[in-house]
Amino acid sequence: MELTQTLTGQRAEGRGQNGRRVLVVAFCSLLCALCPVSVRGEVIDRVLAILPGQIITLSDVEAALDLGLVEVPADTERVAGGLTAVIDRVLMLNEVRRVTPAEPSPAAIEARVARIRQRFAAPADLSRVLAARGLDETVLKLFAADDLRLASYLDERFSAAAQPTDEEIRQAGEAARQRLADDRRRTLIGAWAAELRRRADVTVLP
Repeated sequence: MELTQTLTGQRAEGRGQNGRRVLVVAFCSLLCALCPVSVRGEVIDRVLAILPGQIITLSDVEAALDLGLVEVPADTERVAGGLTAVIDRVLMLNEVRRVTPAEPSPAAIEARVARIRQRFAAPADLSRVLAARGLDETVLKLFAADDLRLASYLDERFSAAAQPTDEEIRQAGEAARQRLADDRRRTLIGAWAAELRRRADVTVLP
């Protein structure tokens, strides 16, 4: 499945029956047995996880990390942490699309793309990453638009609920207000992502 479908959370229509799912898992397990496929010793790709109507590959995770679409803690193994973050991103974007979010403005998309570009020392470095993952500037803008939709949804849903109470501010001090709000917001989003995982049919392959 193309990376644009995986990272932007596009969904295939419908869900197969259990028997069909067993076949899919068996097929993907076979892929993993055969993969990583190598050419001149270079790993091309392998399937890491299966979601309803979607797969997530190693290239998907590497691209998401390279472009800053997801982040992992410094003490977390890169691929394992990146896979968890990409799964959460896909599931959250699927939920965001249920509410038909407002489209981000072209200017906002360009600004988000500019922040992605800033991750690279030179334009040629970004071009090499995009080429290596089979992506282009159009797909980069799609990723940026999804980032903005997701950020807007998370702000609307969780920012107000994350605000500390007056009592908490009195105990921690006014200067700690934003830190308390940020910590609570991360906790709320993490709990929501965990609930989406429980509800979804996600298979992480060894």
